[in-house]
Amino acid sequence: MSQNSNLLSSFFAHRLTQQVKELYSSTLILNFAIASVTIFEPVFLFLVLRQQFELKLALQLVLVFYLAVYVLYFAVLPLGAKFARWYGYEHSMALSTIFTALFYLSFFGISRSFLLAPVAVILYVLWKIFYWPAYHSNFALFSVDGEQGRQISNLMALQTTVAIFGPLIGGVILKYLGFEVLFVLAAILMVLSNIPMLITKEKFKPADFSYFDAYRRLFKWNTIKRFFALTGFGEELIILVIWPIFIYLAVKDFLGLGALVAVSTFFTTVVYLYIGRATDGKDRRAILRSGTISYFMTWLLRILARSVMGIFLVDVFSRITKQSIAIPMIATTYENAQDTSVMKTVLFFEMSLVVGKIVAILLSLVLLEIFVPGWNAMFFLAGAMTLLYLLF
Repeated sequence: MSQNSNLLSSFFAHRLTQQVKELYSSTLILNFAIASVTIFEPVFLFLVLRQQFELKLALQLVLVFYLAVYVLYFAVLPLGAKFARWYGYEHSMALSTIFTALFYLSFFGISRSFLLAPVAVILYVLWKIFYWPAYHSNFALFSVDGEQGRQISNLMALQTTVAIFGPLIGGVILKYLGFEVLFVLAAILMVLSNIPMLITKEKFKPADFSYFDAYRRLFKWNTIKRFFALTGFGEELIILVIWPIFIYLAVKDFLGLGALVAVSTFFTTVVYLYIGRATDGKDRRAILRSGTISYFMTWLLRILARSVMGIFLVDVFSRITKQSIAIPMIATTYENAQDTSVMKTVLFFEMSLVVGKIVAILLSLVLLEIFVPGWNAMFFLAGAMTLLYLLF
């Protein structure tokens, strides 16, 4: 019994700092809100555009929307880092939720006037620049050495647990109440997510941060290999934007889309704990290598998946194998951040990801000019970008 208890205990982090506990609580509320609406975000935009344009052009315009987001995000990301370094990570994250709420309210307004699209882009970017540099820096600073893998995987498992119910509840709300109610409720929850994080006063020492040095660090010879490895995250753009639209067109129902994603998420939760424990051991490189190859295979399987069951099985396998990449990479990044400069390391990580997503969008736009509707071509592109993870 004791042996089984010790085995079970080994999957969990035991040295959580107060700051990380607060981050856990805040992130879970925020992720529930985001999970209830994110999967429907590109679908909503696609349906608005589909009323006026053919399939190919509607897909291209969806990608152009996200291209505008990530190009602007890349241009102003160091400013978000400067704010977080000067005013504090938790204050920056709290401010971001205000812009998150405003973004979803403006995003819904696109259905009435597409002139609101630039406003939605700006609000989306403000949310991201105030949230992601501060979030990663806060976690990297206060996570405990030797437990980064488990602390990250435990948070992901908890996030996944709430994410099981998010898409399902979002689908129910969409089916019976519509997008307006869903976006408003999500916006309220996002603002409320600040409460746990701001219970205790944040202690920090204000410091400046160089805007131009952030770009110079991307292309230094000693970090160029890691830069290209991180651009592999460009495949996430296909997962976050194209894949939900593809699923929706297959199931043709918001509740069905939410249910499929919810059940798929359920089957992946326990696996995260194993990956986290293994990441803190000696198997990190092997996990990353095998995870990359397996994840690459899921993109090839997407080319064959057309039935609801096939899409479901691919989605489950994809979620599991992707975290066997993400957890070791993020844990390594946090360890490097603690050994060097937290914000510089985090910003290098985030900016490299953004470059990858911009490249993925541009190449997807080219593919849509050649192939119609271009699903397989974009899935193959994402698979090719996945192989860049092997450089990490």
